[in-house]
Amino acid sequence: MFKKDPSRSRRPAVSHAEAVTHVEEGGVAIYWRPGCPFCGMLERGLGPDAERAAWTNIWEDRDALAFVESLNGGNATVPTVVTRTEHFVAASPAQVAAAKGLIAEAGKVL
Repeated sequence: MFKKDPSRSRRPAVSHAEAVTHVEEGGVAIYWRPGCPFCGMLERGLGPDAERAAWTNIWEDRDALAFVESLNGGNATVPTVVTRTEHFVAASPAQVAAAKGLIAEAGKVL
């Protein structure tokens, strides 16, 4: 079901549908796009824990793009971190730390 994105070895690339299932099962999904400096900051900040989340490229999945826009007031703002109970854009060191904590606590990992 999940495959590693060859351009980003720690990012298990999944479709939006797979990300939704992963979140419903207690996991963490991260919506991202290529060239996003904040996405790179998040991945680096997560370190090896990055592979425990489901990563969905909003430029490759229209459903993912629409979902991110629905969460962010019509904006395709990434990286958007999603769990069953919350979502936020991880654009600061504090938000990266929060994402790392959510992944550590997640009941479902890849």
